[in-house]
Amino acid sequence: RRRLGPGVRMRPASLLAVCVAVPVARAVSMAPHRTASVAAPLATPATRPTRMPAPRSRLSPLRRAAAHMAANSGDESGSKAPALLERSVPYDQQAVVQLKEVQEGLFYDWGSLPAPQVARRLALVYAVNFAVGCAVASNTYELPKEALGLVLAANTGGLLMTLLVAVRIYSGWNYVSERLGLEVLDYEESSWADGFVARKPEEIRARDQYLNEFTVKPVLAKLRPIVGSVAAAFVASAVLFKVFGASAEEELYQPAYLSRLSTDDKAAAAAAEKAAQSGKPAYCGDRYFKVIAGGSNC
Repeated sequence: RRRLGPGVRMRPASLLAVCVAVPVARAVSMAPHRTASVAAPLATPATRPTRMPAPRSRLSPLRRAAAHMAANSGDESGSKAPALLERSVPYDQQAVVQLKEVQEGLFYDWGSLPAPQVARRLALVYAVNFAVGCAVASNTYELPKEALGLVLAANTGGLLMTLLVAVRIYSGWNYVSERLGLEVLDYEESSWADGFVARKPEEIRARDQYLNEFTVKPVLAKLRPIVGSVAAAFVASAVLFKVFGASAEEELYQPAYLSRLSTDDKAAAAAAEKAAQSGKPAYCGDRYFKVIAGGSNC
């Protein structure tokens, strides 16, 4: 009654309703302010969720390097620098860069091919050099009488060139394997006089070991039997050429033949008869003995 003013009379039910409604209305009117005051501290940037420390990886350095390389394999940013490069050494002298150069170099890239394809390409090298050898040997050997000597000479020359190509491919991959396998490497700044030695970091060493085990060593294991086969074929051909490949003109000027002429009358008579048929002395067929004799009567 004091709030409603003097002279105002209310029934008990109305009075009860007013007493209940006034506190409820006041609570409802105060609710937005209380909600804002409670939510305001949550929205302030000062209170941020606490970051839990990441669990430490239990992978070995080798597997961590492999995972890092796999994660960076799909990078299309266009940069030519491989992942995990040593920043303190020259770019072109790092083992991973040298591996890339071998994989893309002339003849060296054959090592990445399957063994049958490598054998076919080496066979092509042999065929080209054998054809060139036949053309060169035809000026020395008389066909068809000395066809065996011509074939053996051309075969030896072709196998020699093929062996050089095979050894070059193997030596390049073997050099990269040694660079990848070593923990401490030597580098050159401009020449051998101002070089330095650097130790690989843990991740670099793990990556190089991974590349050496699963990329380079399988290539070396594939090339060894190929290089061995070509080398064995070359040695066999050289021995056969030494035994059966000498031409008739070369035999005339061998020291053993010349010494035999001084004691063997039949050999001397045959040599004289051959010289009489040609109309020139026998030494005219060899440049060395021609110079010794002064070149007269030739």
